[in-house]
This record gives sequence, structure tokens and C-alpha cells, in this order.
Amino acid sequence: MPMNHIPIRQNEQKQLERLAAQRELYSAAKVYHGWQITLSVIAPIILSVAAIIWTATAPFAAAFGLLVLFFDLVVLEPAIKKKRAKAAKIQELFDCDVFELPASPLKTVDDITVEEVLTYYDAHRKIPTNIEKIKDWYPVSIGSLPLGIGRLICQRSNCWWDSRLRERYSSYMRTAGIVVTVLIIVIGVIANLSVINIVLVASILSPFFQFCMKQYTEQREAAQRLNELANYAKCVWSSAFNRDEIYAFENARRLQDEIFEHRSKSPVILDFFYNRLRDKDEDLMNRSAEIMIAEAQQQLTSQDTGNVM
Repeated sequence: MPMNHIPIRQNEQKQLERLAAQRELYSAAKVYHGWQITLSVIAPIILSVAAIIWTATAPFAAAFGLLVLFFDLVVLEPAIKKKRAKAAKIQELFDCDVFELPASPLKTVDDITVEEVLTYYDAHRKIPTNIEKIKDWYPVSIGSLPLGIGRLICQRSNCWWDSRLRERYSSYMRTAGIVVTVLIIVIGVIANLSVINIVLVASILSPFFQFCMKQYTEQREAAQRLNELANYAKCVWSSAFNRDEIYAFENARRLQDEIFEHRSKSPVILDFFYNRLRDKDEDLMNRSAEIMIAEAQQQLTSQDTGNVM
């Protein structure tokens, strides 16, 4: 008999529908993010090279850069935030049910309708393997622990894995922003462009550089928040063995509030990079979770032995 129902609850139809819906919403947000990359990364690089070869195009390319900044601020970024916030709310509903946590009094998620969830679920399950990928979201072996302990391990695993992914992605973005910008400007100097044209080339690249540095800053800040949450979860987990269930419950609810806040605000990562970076980190996360589960089982066995004696 399991000591908690996390492994069972997470694979219930209602919960799979929620996981599929949040995945579909994040995918929609990533489509807008893809347009950001196309307009803010790919286009400026191509136009800056064109401006070096055909200097007469430089003023028009620079004007395009300004339009991109405006379009991103007014259209793309708000659309991403809207999809991301809705996905975070649906995932919060999933976690609260699976972890047997009450709805937070501080976070509003009751504006999500069943019809919305089913609409996004139907879109996500058009590829049959998508549903199989979201089963057993948390380790099945977590069911061998008391709910208060198992819940904290799941929360920490979520934070640690996402943090590692964002740290690596942010480093790539900073390197790309600096290297590409410097390289193209150097090429312009080698091509004997005038100072005015070099300034124009730099302005053409401004959406690209601004995008990379923004991604670096936001992803790094998100990773830092997650590291702090993971450390907090580990500290609470270590103390929970010697405290009552209320202690674990209250801290888990507090931690879940912060996880929801992070999901609502953190920038998305394109699936191309997500899939390339996740495998190693996901394996480490699962191994770390299994180690914590084994340690928890040993600790609980020691306590039971001590009580018997």
C-alpha cells in the first residue's frame, strides 16, 4: 500500500488533461517566442551583413530594427505573457490536486474553465505520443513516503531541474549576443565602412543584442530564484522528519506559492534548445530524487526502530 497517492493521482484523466493543456499553452507561447527570434535575431544579422555589402540599404535596415523593437514590446511580449500565465494557472491546479494542497489564498487560478482545459488537451493529444510523455510526471517511487515528505521532494525536483536548464541557456544567449555583435562590427571595420555606416550597422543589430542580453538577465534571475526555492525545499525536507505534519504542510503551501509565481513570470525556452539541454539534467534530477527518497526511507525506518525500542 502506498503512503501517499501522488503516483496514482498524477495519471488520472483530469490531471493528464491539465498537463496536456499547460504543455499546449507553453507551446503556443513558444510560437510567439519563435517570431521574436526571427525578427530580433535572424533578421538583424542578415540585414547587418547586407548593410555591409550594400551600404545604401543601411538606413532602411536600421529603421526596420526600430520597428522590431516596437512590435516586440506591443504585440509579441504581451501575447507570450498571457499564454504563460494561463499555463502556470493550469499547472497550479494540477499540483494542488496531486499534492493534496488547498488553493492558495494569495494566487487566483479559478478563472480557468474546464472547457479551456479540454480545448487545449484535444489540441495536444493530436500527436498520440504526447500523452505518454506526460505520464508519471513525478517519480513513481515517491508513493512509498508520507505525503508531507514526498510532496517536498517533488517540489524540489521541479525547481532544481528548471534552474539547471535556465543557467545553461542563459550562458548560450550571452555568448551569442556578444560574439555575433562584435564579429559583425569588426567585419564592417575590415570592409572600410565609414563611421556613420558602422553606427548604422550597430543600430541594425540593436534588437538582436537587446534580445540576447534580456534573455540572459531574465533566465539568470529565474535560475537564481529556483536555486533559492530548491535550497529552501531541501532545508524544510531535512527538518520535516523531526516536526509534525503541519510544519511540512505549511511550508509546502508557501513553497508552492513561489513556484507558481516563478512559472507565471519566467521567460520561455524554445523546444529546440529545451530538448537538446534537458536529457542530461532530467537524468540528474531523477537520480537526485531517488537518492532523497532512499534517504527518507532510511530516516523513517530508523525512527520506527527507535520508537519500537
